[in-house]
Amino acid sequence: MSFWELFILIAAGATIFALIVGIFPVYNGRMTRREISREIRETTGKISQQITETTEKISQQITETTEKISELIIAETEKTRELIVLETEKTRELIKTLKG
Repeated sequence: MSFWELFILIAAGATIFALIVGIFPVYNGRMTRREISREIRETTGKISQQITETTEKISQQITETTEKISELIIAETEKTRELIVLETEKTRELIKTLKG
């Protein structure tokens, strides 16, 4: 085997190695970016869906809580009126007793 044949063989091997080392990282980088982009899109969609569901649940809970608070306020208002009437009657009886 002559020097030139050996040189060509080594140069061809180095060229193939350079192509492998040069092309595969580019391909790998593109595939990685593509997969990352896909994951970001999927994750964004899932997060948006969860935010929407959570917002709906919070809105529903606020409505239910507001209704319960309104019911409690009405009930307490009625009890307060009853107490005022009762205390007014007791006060009138006390005044009658003191006058009479």
